[in-house]
Amino acid sequence: MIDGVAAMDVLSMISIAAASWWAISCALRVATVSAALLQPRLRRRLAVRRDQPPVSIVIPIRRLEADAEAAFASVFRQRYPQIEVLVSAAEDRSPMIEIARRVAEQCPSVDAQILTGNKRVTPNPKVSNLAPAIAAARNDHIVIKDSNILLRPDQLADLMANLTGGIGLVCAIPIAVAPVGFAAELERAFLNGQAAPLTLALSVAGADVGFGKVMLFDRRDLARAGGIGLMAPAFGDDHALSQGLARLGLRTVFAGKEIRQVIGRRPFSEVWDRHLRWMVIRRIQAPLAFCGEPLVSGAFTALAGSVGAAVFGAPWWLMAAATLGGWVSLDLGFFAAKGWGWSWTSPLAGLCREVLIPVMWLKALVDRKVTWAGLPFDVPAKAS
Repeated sequence: MIDGVAAMDVLSMISIAAASWWAISCALRVATVSAALLQPRLRRRLAVRRDQPPVSIVIPIRRLEADAEAAFASVFRQRYPQIEVLVSAAEDRSPMIEIARRVAEQCPSVDAQILTGNKRVTPNPKVSNLAPAIAAARNDHIVIKDSNILLRPDQLADLMANLTGGIGLVCAIPIAVAPVGFAAELERAFLNGQAAPLTLALSVAGADVGFGKVMLFDRRDLARAGGIGLMAPAFGDDHALSQGLARLGLRTVFAGKEIRQVIGRRPFSEVWDRHLRWMVIRRIQAPLAFCGEPLVSGAFTALAGSVGAAVFGAPWWLMAAATLGGWVSLDLGFFAAKGWGWSWTSPLAGLCREVLIPVMWLKALVDRKVTWAGLPFDVPAKAS
């Protein structure tokens, strides 16, 4: 009889603990989305820089991207007084190099260089590609922009307005647009529904989190933080740069205007590889964030809700279904409020994302290799 009472007490404690975690996780989700919605308004109040010094825009390239010509053209058409563009490639010839040359020829008023044949001299292939271009840049203010990112005509001016005193790195949150097929819709669910709100909310909370799709910084600050060697050993070069500048007392912020990435059609394997790689990077470079990641995912929260269902006097299946439904509904509400758009497959993609996150996390826990642009790379056991 005593054993039976003790077992009942243990089950009751488990149920209460699970219900408590469900409530905390749901509150964190709502708070995250709310903070992400407030972030642009808060940042615009602080984006008070008015001078526009010359800027060098560095674009590392590798493989052909969806809508690549428009992405290159968006750089050359910035409404900004003085820019130079440096395109950097490991190859001597490629379709992306030809597109870059064609766009540069169409915009002769903008100074442009195309640096090819860059050797891999660091563990991070992107940093190997960036290094010669950053060294060749004529201006101290540097923007690193991925080749698949579309910029608004006033994007550079918006970035510079945020580079005020005490700020070392200005990023812009990328959103996925124009997905074709369900795998691309899943990529939109990861970028727009998971990465964007979480990153923006962390920024509002004062965390120094870099996002490498577009980054503006002063090369002199980079030199003080350790130069290109700061990013060289890290596969999360954006996080390494952010943390290096933070050690100098310089914050990382996100501009109020997002940037766009045309998704197009892509295979599921590419979506899987990218987000698994990001998880492995977080495990190495941001272990606390990695450890907490599955605990605030929709799938884990739904599981906690079903275990603690008795506390709420509801069936376990109803708690699980309501939790996942609420998770996806917040996605759609967030997209609608931001004007980012969604389709009839977006709810299903959101559900698939939540199911995949714990699976990816378990794999990222043990993986020692990542796939980048279709190629395998070894990753260090710990951050350098």
